[in-house]
Amino acid sequence: MTVTQKRISAKIKRAALAISTLGLLLLFTGVAIPQIAHGQDRDDQNHQYQGRDRKGMEKCQRRTQKAEAKLTEEMREHGNRSPQADHAWMALRAQRQRCYTAYHQWWNGRDQQWRQDNDWNRDPRGDRDDHDKDRGPGGPGAFLQ
Repeated sequence: MTVTQKRISAKIKRAALAISTLGLLLLFTGVAIPQIAHGQDRDDQNHQYQGRDRKGMEKCQRRTQKAEAKLTEEMREHGNRSPQADHAWMALRAQRQRCYTAYHQWWNGRDQQWRQDNDWNRDPRGDRDDHDKDRGPGGPGAFLQ
């Protein structure tokens, strides 16, 4: 072989090595990206949160139960629509939001289970949600009543 042929052969070998290295890199990246993009199954996520900070979740559950008991007490003592019950309801909602922010779950004392949807805004004191405060005779939303 001539010197020129040896140089060409060496360049071809280096190019083949670079191409195969790049191909392997793309192969592994192509396998990893869908897993990262789609994330884990919901069950895997639940186990991840439950195993990661069990004590924190238990603390969150106790605080939520305490806020629910406070709301029940205020409703019984002062009435469903009293300022005290409104304050207790807002405190319960805030506690559930803290749990959901930290663990992507919130404790539902009525069902005695952790929930993953963020629908804790349903007011247990009746058919009214927070956005219904302005409803009244002739007020906004009167046609819905």
